[in-house]
Amino acid sequence: ALCPPQPPSRPNVLSVSVEHAAVFLGGRYLKLSRQLPQTAWIIDGVRKCPSSVEEIIAAPVLKAFDAASLKFHSAGREDVDVRMLGLGRPFMLELRGAHRSALPAGGLEALQTQIAQSGVVHVRELRVTEALVQSLIKEGEDGHCKDYRAVVRLGRDVSQVELDALGRQCPVELAQLTPLRVLHRRSHASRPRSVYALRATRLAPRFASLDLTTQAGTYVKEFVHGDFGRTSPSLGDLLGCEADILQLDVLGVRTAR
Repeated sequence: ALCPPQPPSRPNVLSVSVEHAAVFLGGRYLKLSRQLPQTAWIIDGVRKCPSSVEEIIAAPVLKAFDAASLKFHSAGREDVDVRMLGLGRPFMLELRGAHRSALPAGGLEALQTQIAQSGVVHVRELRVTEALVQSLIKEGEDGHCKDYRAVVRLGRDVSQVELDALGRQCPVELAQLTPLRVLHRRSHASRPRSVYALRATRLAPRFASLDLTTQAGTYVKEFVHGDFGRTSPSLGDLLGCEADILQLDVLGVRTAR
């Protein structure tokens, strides 16, 4: 016969934790500083900038929803020294462990006002949304086109007539190797990209402003200076002189034509 099992020496313990489903917020952000990364910029354990777009937005949102943590998702990103202007860049916040799933009337508008007090980040169209939007943001990145404005310095004095001729060459098909400046964190590859539209305006001898619309994922800085031949053709190639970029702004992120 089978012997009965020995009685347990201590009671069994069953732990249960309950967590509210994630809350999703969507909107667009504008970045007005040339010294602010999108997310915390830390290299070898050393923080390079005191804050970031994500952290400026996250602090008041976490407090308002009494959430434990959040994940920040966006339709692409801009370099630390590039401003995000126009209507802003689409983004989403995924709030975890939130004790509130909604705010009283006017609560989201109050959050936008609070974020704007940073002086460097503004948020518009903030709203509670569905998780599906997260996948649409990520899947739509390659389907976006982006509008930029740059100030460039040229190796010779270029006439407005020469600059006007640039626009007639569009679309310009680029072959871009992974830029040297990001090669430490991006795989080495050749990427075909398109410049859909380009308009240049002479500002002064050897200086011009450049308005351009490109395929998402185009390295605009490298299109201007060529990255030691790793982007072809470059603006310098098209004008037959050296070219360098002094400043760059993103004016819009939208669905490709």
